[in-house]
Amino acid sequence: FLSAHPKKISDELIEVWPRITSLCEHVHLPVQSGSDRVLRRMKRLYTRDEYVRKVDALRKNVPGLAVTTDLIVGFPGETAEQFEDTVSLIREVKYDNIYAFKYSPRPFTKAAKFEDQVPEDEKQRRLAKLLEIQREIAFELAKDYDGKTYDVLIEGEARVEGQYQGRTSQNKIVYFPNGSLELVGKTLPIKVKKAFPNVLHGEIVYA
Repeated sequence: FLSAHPKKISDELIEVWPRITSLCEHVHLPVQSGSDRVLRRMKRLYTRDEYVRKVDALRKNVPGLAVTTDLIVGFPGETAEQFEDTVSLIREVKYDNIYAFKYSPRPFTKAAKFEDQVPEDEKQRRLAKLLEIQREIAFELAKDYDGKTYDVLIEGEARVEGQYQGRTSQNKIVYFPNGSLELVGKTLPIKVKKAFPNVLHGEIVYA
């Protein structure tokens, strides 16, 4: 289950998620902004509180769930205070990862015609601040993976020489040295020795 509009995350889906064995403990749930006013201008059809309640319900029902999102900074008319609403949102939700972008006009869209465009240098400043705060959050969350063992789907050789890679049910990439190409497609236990926001380092636990 890769990505959904928050409006499509129903109470029924949240309830049955743990019983659907093909669903992993990861959801990509684009929010775009932490400001209700900006969300209305984007026509997103939900509020910040509605979004956060759904994330909280998912995490309560799916232990160990990893949550990622998309964010846009500098949408036309976004004030400094409204940008800080987005900052406070990522601090509140504590995403495993975010995909954040500066707003850029698209032809034939209403937003491209808005007169209250945010200056480019201000959009860049906001993006840099958001990414720096998320980096701190991600490093803090990564500590929870240290020393734990996860079932990992083996994918093949890693980009790092002498390493292989796989993926956890939380969609975390894992590098490990004690593997082989014959293991590709198998799910094996790997103990994490060192965790970083974008990759975990560990070893296969052979019985």
